[in-house]
Amino acid sequence: MSKTKKVIFSCMTLWLLSASMFASSHALKETTATITLRSGQLDVLVNTNFSHWLSLLHSNEAWLLGDTERVLLANHTDSEKVKLLKELILQHTNLSSNGTKLNCKVSQFPSKLSELQKDHHKRAYFRLGCKSPINKVTAVSLSLPKSLGRVYVSLVQPKQQVIGAGQKAVFKL
Repeated sequence: MSKTKKVIFSCMTLWLLSASMFASSHALKETTATITLRSGQLDVLVNTNFSHWLSLLHSNEAWLLGDTERVLLANHTDSEKVKLLKELILQHTNLSSNGTKLNCKVSQFPSKLSELQKDHHKRAYFRLGCKSPINKVTAVSLSLPKSLGRVYVSLVQPKQQVIGAGQKAVFKL
């Protein structure tokens, strides 16, 4: 009887291991934001599922429930939507360094929104550029429009060196 249990246990273990190799992943649904701090300038790269964001912004119900800041109309052209979304981002994004709110500009943004909206899992990004009046940044805070949903935020502070030809750069972590 114990040999039978061992054989069954071994078979089940092999089956579970082989089944786990066929597991598939799904696209990250949440929005990600990466803040890069370099020489007193802050760069924010936001990667989001534009098809989901646009469908939410086209929903009157989501706006009435307070889940979105604005409603986009079906008859808006791509260029009108781009303009409205850039305004929404600038009005509802708060980036500050050392407690001082920064004025930001949208430096990159997708232009073909109708293509992004048609594709079910189409992700794209936009970029904000901001200059800090303070040379020594000790604290950074970011809030993005509510309609983007939950956001995973990371801060990157690159270390830079200039090296001569054939020399190596060494970074201590």
